[in-house]
Amino acid sequence: MEKYKILFYCTCIVPVLAFGQIPVTDAAANSQLAILNKNILAMNSQLSTLNSNMATLLKLMERNTVANSNSSQFLSQEVTAKRTPASYVLDSPEISELSALKDKVLEAYKGTRKSLDTFTYLQATEKKEAMDFLVTVVSQVSTLTAQGAKVSSTPELIDSANRLSALSTINEKISKVLEEVISLNNALIQKNEHRKAMYSMIKIN
Repeated sequence: MEKYKILFYCTCIVPVLAFGQIPVTDAAANSQLAILNKNILAMNSQLSTLNSNMATLLKLMERNTVANSNSSQFLSQEVTAKRTPASYVLDSPEISELSALKDKVLEAYKGTRKSLDTFTYLQATEKKEAMDFLVTVVSQVSTLTAQGAKVSSTPELIDSANRLSALSTINEKISKVLEEVISLNNALIQKNEHRKAMYSMIKIN
């Protein structure tokens, strides 16, 4: 009989205890849902901020792309300008002077060489030294003239102002060579005339 009573009490009490746990479980679940909702709201806020930042970043990237494109185009135009000699370089006084100086040096060279054949009072070694110098002069002028032609028309990256500056430097070098040829010719003339006069005086005496 006692056994049946215990069984009866257990049968009645256990369902009551089980139903008593339901409110506690619902409260805990509601609390978790509240936390979850709060976290979702926070994530939504962060996503909104992220989207805003991404939109700003995309705009900056678009601006940079446009800026880079413009810079590349400008650089390309600048490179093309440097590779193409300006018309005023090809028609410049420097180009005309280069051609004129070359002709003057060649004329002085021919005149001095011709004079060497008439300088009968010069020694053979002196004539040879003079001829060796004249050969060097022709080589120098030929090299400098070629440099001038290259500077004025080369597709290398040289702007027009630097081309003109380089031509001026080349012209200065050719001018010095011309002065040296003229100086040599004058020196040979004086030496030949001096020896001629000395020879005449000795002959008279």
